[in-house]
Amino acid sequence: MDERLRLYREAARKAVLYQIGYQEEDGGYIWDGYAVDAFHKQAYSWGLAGYAENAHRLLTWVRDSRLQPDGRLAAYNSDVYKHSWFFQGAHRLARFDLTYPVMSFLLSCQAPCGGFPHFEGDANLRSLATCCTGLSALYFGRLDVAQRCAHWAISVLQQQPDESRFYYCTTRDGRLVTPEIDADRALCIDTTKPKQDYWEVGLPLQLMCKLYQATGLGTYLDNAKRFFEFKLRCHEDAFTFVGSGKSSLGAAWYYLCTGDRRARDAACAFADFLLETQYPEGGWRDENEPDILLIYIDHAAEFSIWLQEIVATLPAADVRWGK
Repeated sequence: MDERLRLYREAARKAVLYQIGYQEEDGGYIWDGYAVDAFHKQAYSWGLAGYAENAHRLLTWVRDSRLQPDGRLAAYNSDVYKHSWFFQGAHRLARFDLTYPVMSFLLSCQAPCGGFPHFEGDANLRSLATCCTGLSALYFGRLDVAQRCAHWAISVLQQQPDESRFYYCTTRDGRLVTPEIDADRALCIDTTKPKQDYWEVGLPLQLMCKLYQATGLGTYLDNAKRFFEFKLRCHEDAFTFVGSGKSSLGAAWYYLCTGDRRARDAACAFADFLLETQYPEGGWRDENEPDILLIYIDHAAEFSIWLQEIVATLPAADVRWGK
């Protein structure tokens, strides 16, 4: 296992250096032909890998040129999910000049039922944004906000009409959006099909594990198990697809909490998949995704995080559970 962990670390470092190679002299991460809203994962990735100087240069550039008075980031179109990603990387580096205003914006978006929309003005609430922001709230010390997110996610589980599917949006008042309510917006993971939106179940798995650590309440671990068991019922690519990273890290955290060997194997399956599919330059791209620089860099940022987090989690869990 030590050799596998070494290879995971090397792949992560390669992905980090690949991203850093595109950083501008002023610290920024926008240039001609590149997206104006794709620097939200870099600080997390770089700081975790030990490249804090590059991360701080990027964050200073964001503060000086992208941060708006109300806490929004310019050109991000009130994307709650991306703001939450950005918050986590910045808060890990104690950039409170950024994270306090960004969190102020995020908190303003929570619906009374506890969920968050993907974009501020959306009619529906979504697992992706809700549970990512719930994790951010934990970083910020807002346990109350994180628990409301978790209770929304548990309600989503309780309302599922079909064990072979996971519908992951609700109305603003918390009603699950199924085809009977809105056929056009009834988004789901179908366990019979490959290449699904696995992140929608991976983020609530992560949130349940972290809330269990924060509170010791068994209800969060019980529901983490329910999310994990659903993921195990998914298609055979459940932990070997570019969209599997969030649930794979969730599996690593679930293993740390429970000692469930299946979760350890799931996390390693995804890390092995990344070793097999990384491009020589350091990025990743699924064959069905556009062959553009944005995809390679975005995946390099996110997947380097999952690799580093998995590498950091598994040895401690192995010691705890005597594996």
